[in-house]
Amino acid sequence: MQNTSKDREMRERLLAIDILRELKRTYTYKELSRIFGLQESLLCRYVNGTTVPSEQQARELLSWTTNRDFLQKFFKDKIKIYPDSFIDTSELLHYPSLLRLAMEPILSKFGRVDKVFSIATNGVPFATMASMILGKPLLVAKKHKDSIYLEYLEESMKEADSVVTNVYVRKNFVSKDDRILIVDDVMKTGKTIRSSISLISKGGGTVAGILLIVAQESSIRDLTNYATEVMFKI
Repeated sequence: MQNTSKDREMRERLLAIDILRELKRTYTYKELSRIFGLQESLLCRYVNGTTVPSEQQARELLSWTTNRDFLQKFFKDKIKIYPDSFIDTSELLHYPSLLRLAMEPILSKFGRVDKVFSIATNGVPFATMASMILGKPLLVAKKHKDSIYLEYLEESMKEADSVVTNVYVRKNFVSKDDRILIVDDVMKTGKTIRSSISLISKGGGTVAGILLIVAQESSIRDLTNYATEVMFKI
């Protein structure tokens, strides 16, 4: 029991270093010093790994960083919206430890989750992180079949310009009574989410909830039948 407690404390202290290293990509030591109230030289030693924060110092650093308002502002500044309406969330993945801190409390809202699901788009890295946090299997639906010798669940999805694409997920990967969490990076028209819901239903599974990294409030109105969480509303 004592060793377990010490292991947890050390993980927290090392996590605090990872967090500072990620923050250093955005902030100067002077800015971090103002944020945390610590000397620049000490922060430099933490970031360089020559000094490990004490247990108390690590907890204070993590407590401040997990402030929802801070994480909201930090990550919203990393989301880019281009004139052609493309919403780029790729930079969020440059800060895995901070992103994990932002995702953990949201994932806890979904109750029992047996599997995590995503269609093979830009949402897969975020679904992978959710799968690792929850310790649950990851299912990825693809726009092609890997083998003619495997059985698949199939669903049609309308793309831009009225092009229809089929998406597939292995039939044996979705079981009856599975509670499956859908994860996607951006929701605009909702076609990816609707196709995901249909595939899960065809396999006998239940949608445990929907986690969207970025979405507009108006775009999720059709999802009132499902527990839906948006990390960053735009």
